[in-house]
Amino acid sequence: MNVDFELLERDGAARICRFKTPHGTVETPALLPVLNPTKLVITPEELRRSFGIEMVITNAYIIYRNPELRERARKEGVHRLLGFDGAVMTDSGTFQSHVYRTIEIKPEEIFDFQIEIGSDVATVLDVFSEPEFSRNEAENSVHLTLQRTKDVLSRMRGNSMIASTIQGSLYQDIREEAAASISTLVDYCAIGGVVPLMEQHRYRELISIIAATLRTVNRSRPLHLFGAGHPSILPLAVMLGCDLFDSASYVKYAYDGRMMLEWGSTDLEKLRYNSCTCPACISHTVDELRSLKGEERTIFLARHNLHVLLSTIKRIKQAIRDGELWNLVQNASRADPALFDAFLSAVNAGATNAFEPLSRKSGFNVMDSISLSIPPLRNALERAGSIRPGKANELLFLRARHPYFSRFDFSMKEDRDVACITPLGIIPLHLTESFPFAQSTIASTLRANINIMEYAERHGYTSFFISEYRESNAPPPQEEYLMQCRAVMHYQFGERAADAILSIPIFTVSSKNTHKLRSVFHNERQLLFFRTSDGLFSLKFEGGKVLHSALPFPKLRVICTSEAAPFVSSGRTLFSKFAVDADPALLPGDECLVVNEADELLAVGRTLLSGKEIMQFRKGVAVEVREGQASASSRQPEHMKENHQLS
Repeated sequence: MNVDFELLERDGAARICRFKTPHGTVETPALLPVLNPTKLVITPEELRRSFGIEMVITNAYIIYRNPELRERARKEGVHRLLGFDGAVMTDSGTFQSHVYRTIEIKPEEIFDFQIEIGSDVATVLDVFSEPEFSRNEAENSVHLTLQRTKDVLSRMRGNSMIASTIQGSLYQDIREEAAASISTLVDYCAIGGVVPLMEQHRYRELISIIAATLRTVNRSRPLHLFGAGHPSILPLAVMLGCDLFDSASYVKYAYDGRMMLEWGSTDLEKLRYNSCTCPACISHTVDELRSLKGEERTIFLARHNLHVLLSTIKRIKQAIRDGELWNLVQNASRADPALFDAFLSAVNAGATNAFEPLSRKSGFNVMDSISLSIPPLRNALERAGSIRPGKANELLFLRARHPYFSRFDFSMKEDRDVACITPLGIIPLHLTESFPFAQSTIASTLRANINIMEYAERHGYTSFFISEYRESNAPPPQEEYLMQCRAVMHYQFGERAADAILSIPIFTVSSKNTHKLRSVFHNERQLLFFRTSDGLFSLKFEGGKVLHSALPFPKLRVICTSEAAPFVSSGRTLFSKFAVDADPALLPGDECLVVNEADELLAVGRTLLSGKEIMQFRKGVAVEVREGQASASSRQPEHMKENHQLS
């Protein structure tokens, strides 16, 4: 069975996806409660109806080792055995091999049993790689897991998805190789061998393992982090591309008398003030909760803990939709020193760089130097810093907290180029309205570590001056709009694209009220639309033609099949299964050129996937087409008549 894994929303490497199973559709990120059929604390019926759980995980090895359960599972199937009508994933006994060092079953035997009892996701019996493994032991664990995976593939029958686990102990290169190999073989990938790290709060090493996996795993597969059962680690793991998690911790904590909190846990006996408003807590006073005993106490705590976990998942999903996940992760990680160390590890690893869009729905909350170093903001600052502010010999530095190109008093400029010294760093004046510089919220105490002498010398200025930024109500001169076009084009598409647009006669349309750039035209045909939400350009088909002529293949291209070409040309969405190839440098959310296999321009649009992901996904949208060749309008837009200035 090939998994139909479809990306719906994203924020960098984090994503909301869905996939179908024989027992329903599952939306990720998702938490899979662990069900032990011999010790059910919350009934599967309650999990499904009251908690909205779409998928659970149970241990096929435990079922197999119990003669009564084994026969019932064979007769009734695992879903009826558990009393759960949603999707069921079965584990193979690997964790038991970690705990007890050995288990009495063959890999093919436990796999065949999972298929026989109707598991929606059947897991290969992998070899658990302990954190203290030597390099040789780690390589052997990966080799044996790969061999077992290939063996079960050769005997696979039925509709179950196959899950195999990425092992490799603490060796990042071994993890990378395992992720690349495993994800080409199976429908569903998991990261294993990490429970000891979580139990010992070794989050920094855990994050390094996830980051290594993200670098090479096939992104069209669901990625499961085995044993991640505490809410504090979930935002970080999702940010690094994990989609699913399983947890028995909601029950284990309950047996120990502990209430989960988003940032930790507390002993119920010590509780004096309860701020939780989950359904389990809201109808009880603190005294009533502390008076609970035995099974009643355990059930209450398990319900509360599960509510906390699911609430965290929902908060993560909303942050993904809003483009706010980096802000959420920053805040969540500062609640615990070990978690903050892990956050720093994730920031420094740069594993998400290939998935960080140039623009998001929301800006960043920039609180300190750590905030400045998060990959999407660091990438933007480096990109802006590489662009020379103009072609003059002298440079004017403006000290400003929130400079805006359209409000600047250009009488200050004279014959000099202008760059702004901001709390984020040095930014060319013409990029000050582009994402993320104008859209981010910056702490008043933040001061970036900058060197104006180095900046001026690097860009070849013979001299520079420093002054305070000054505003004006007058609109910028037309030549400044052209310089803004060049700067934003360079920032967004590269220098060659900027040169191509500026090499032809163009004129701009700006707002009478705000003086902000709105559109760029050539011979009364619209080339570009300036998005005031993020200060970047959307391509029109005529603008796509200019870039297509100027940029070598496959720069900015997504190549579609001949079958899809007529639909794309008419302005229809390009789906992943009709994409033949793509520029590997494309990021999610990038403007792109959609071409056929002969490199003829068909449409312009915006990618939902990165260039690499476009070649991996076979389900869902690859490019949201804005305008196709056949649908491109030659009519002059009405707003063009409002205000334009000829170059």
